[in-house]
Amino acid sequence: MAETPLQSDAPPPDAPQPGTLSVSHCQSQVSSLKRKNNKESDIWQHFCRPDNYDPKLQYTLHCGYCDAQVKWLSANGTSAMRNHLKIYSKFPENINANSQRQKKITSVMKSSSGAENVNPIALWKFSHDVCREELAKMIVLDELPFKFVENEGFRRFCSMMQPLFKPISRVTIAKDCMGLYVAERKKLKSMFLKSKQRICLTTDAWTSNQNLSYMCLTSHWIDKDWNLHKKILNFCVISSHKGEAIGRRIEECLVDWGIQKLCTLTVDYATSNDTAITYLKRKFFKRNDSFILGGRYFQMRCCAHVLNLIVKDGLDELDGAINRIRAAVKYARSSPQRAQIFKSCVEKEGIDCKRMLCLDVTTRWNSTFLMLETAAKFEKAFDRMIDDDDKFKKELEDVCGPPTFEDWEDCRLLTTFLQKFYDATTKLSGTSYVTSHLYFSVVSSIENKLNTLMCGFDPCLKAMAVKMKLKFHKYWEPVEKMNMMLLIAIVLDPRYKLTYVSWCYEKHFKLESSTVVELTEKIMDTLNTLYVEYQQLESCNASSSSQNDELEVDQPIFNENDDLSEEYEKHMAEVENNVDKNEVKQYLDFPREKVQANSSLDILAWWKLNSSSSLSPKTVEGLICAQDWFRGSNVAIDLEDVAEEFQAFEELEFDFDEV
Repeated sequence: MAETPLQSDAPPPDAPQPGTLSVSHCQSQVSSLKRKNNKESDIWQHFCRPDNYDPKLQYTLHCGYCDAQVKWLSANGTSAMRNHLKIYSKFPENINANSQRQKKITSVMKSSSGAENVNPIALWKFSHDVCREELAKMIVLDELPFKFVENEGFRRFCSMMQPLFKPISRVTIAKDCMGLYVAERKKLKSMFLKSKQRICLTTDAWTSNQNLSYMCLTSHWIDKDWNLHKKILNFCVISSHKGEAIGRRIEECLVDWGIQKLCTLTVDYATSNDTAITYLKRKFFKRNDSFILGGRYFQMRCCAHVLNLIVKDGLDELDGAINRIRAAVKYARSSPQRAQIFKSCVEKEGIDCKRMLCLDVTTRWNSTFLMLETAAKFEKAFDRMIDDDDKFKKELEDVCGPPTFEDWEDCRLLTTFLQKFYDATTKLSGTSYVTSHLYFSVVSSIENKLNTLMCGFDPCLKAMAVKMKLKFHKYWEPVEKMNMMLLIAIVLDPRYKLTYVSWCYEKHFKLESSTVVELTEKIMDTLNTLYVEYQQLESCNASSSSQNDELEVDQPIFNENDDLSEEYEKHMAEVENNVDKNEVKQYLDFPREKVQANSSLDILAWWKLNSSSSLSPKTVEGLICAQDWFRGSNVAIDLEDVAEEFQAFEELEFDFDEV
């Protein structure tokens, strides 16, 4: 009698070999055996069964991923097959699940220093010192009072979050915060002393509510990797706002930081700042290489401050309308009850605006612009307030009266006009990107806008433009006397270069052709002089850095053709100097980058990509020798090609004495 499937564990003769089944093979078999109701379980994608099977009999099924055999009876369902796949580690779904679980575990594992731990099973160790340091950083970053650490709620939170953390007092956290400052200051000062970096400075002074005079000194520089940095160096008390007092305080700060090489100092238009600049130039001129180009372009005028002065004069022409709108905004924000009435008026008028009313600071025109721009969207709501709130009209009439239709019309014209100035101020006030190359374009654009409005038909805007143009010429010197460093900055923008400056001279400033040629040549001469100065400085640094190495070399008893060699070196220096000068011309002659609509250019990234960088001779030697040693064969190396490739890498510095 033939053996039935119930009595046999062996696979049918036509079944594939265990452990060799592919998912596609199983799927093809399953598809041929689907039931009529088309509700076949997806588990059959991972197991194979014989053809012409009888649902009433028990079979031995083979896993498509391993040699395992699973007993299956139709009446019992597919539980046995599913349980097998759950415990099989190489099942694809289990692998993905474990991978995701492992990522989650790894992402939360941190070392005591706060860095991510590569080992996912590493143990976390509590460190009271690290917790105190992070707490001090939180106090500093979030501007929290020192007494915050003594609050009952914070201490209850700490006891639940980490019972091992010992509460500290306000005196202790204050000391920790100052300790952070001292440590970071030491790092920054060490960087200044080692890098000999040339620094750009900005400074401002004002008087606080406590009648104390403060000065803020901020540094800006670009490192060797073309990254822009901004650090506040000092926020200190000064004896007075007199120019010499400011100059002396800046000098003390720079000496304390060890900063000797300066590029520019940006100040506002106060007369005392001119005196401070003169004092600093006199004191630092005695030090070698303190300034570039002899300090002729050391002083920079703050463009954002000038814009503020110009616009404030223009706003005086619409002072009445602005005061009435300001009074209306102030009324609507003065109490919760009035705010609710205003909200009701907004809903009745069907105004769909998510912005909230904002009250300006009268000394800051950009806040006035934002107030007017927002208030204009709620004109109908303010008009309804006159009917719905009797106190609104009465209270405003006692001051200056409610806004009129003409006031709202002037408001819309004014905000459209001021939008350009607001955008310019925002752009030039950035601290995370370079702004010097934007100056010339902004000034040219603003003057062009004022000229257009002066020739317009609107009497209000025309009067405003005339007044602002007078202020423009008072604070911004004629373009012929503009700080040359700002012109060089726009030339170094690969989208514009020298042709853009010449075009603006002729197109917007209406200068004669002879004057344009003269000014263009002046920019070119200054650029070449600046290039040569940096080139000589780089040569001096290279010579000083290799001086110690040269002293270690055994000196020969005599130098053959010594006089001739010196003459030859002088000749080659002149030739190489001329070649290097041509590098400026090569940049100017090279096709400029196209100006893309609604896009910006990271000018530092462009120069990093297009600048030439080189390795020190020792590094090139090390790379070439190491390549030869690692190859382990007698294959010849083209040294010239290899050296050129290595020299194209970014500059690296090694301490070969420790290698």
